[in-house]
Amino acid sequence: MRKTLLFSVLTLLVVTQTYAATPARTLWVKHFQQNNITTTYNVRIKLVHSDGSPVTGPLMLRGGWARNEATGVYYDATDREGYEFEGLPAGTYTFGAYPGPWEGAVPKTVTLTPSQVGPDGFIEVSLLFWVE
Repeated sequence: MRKTLLFSVLTLLVVTQTYAATPARTLWVKHFQQNNITTTYNVRIKLVHSDGSPVTGPLMLRGGWARNEATGVYYDATDREGYEFEGLPAGTYTFGAYPGPWEGAVPKTVTLTPSQVGPDGFIEVSLLFWVE
């Protein structure tokens, strides 16, 4: 009985981890492409201090996230540093950063529009950085 129970739990864990490894972004982008929604945006999170100056130096944050307010779908950053999102479908998003042990960023809600796109093709979203 114990072996059967242990085997069942391990099987469930392996299946769960396999599906968790598939990025939700890939599944949702495929869904949007099937519905011919073609307007997408590239977004970069910029961390700033309360005086507006950019945050420099090493950080213990674990990258950024974006939540589509209409669908509730979460997106993780697509770049290695963890602060750029490529191919976000048009809409209103809340952007934030995964906190570190003693620091974090205040989330911000933004509606993506063509007028916000910079010369490099990215919309820049500034988040207020905090440290304990």
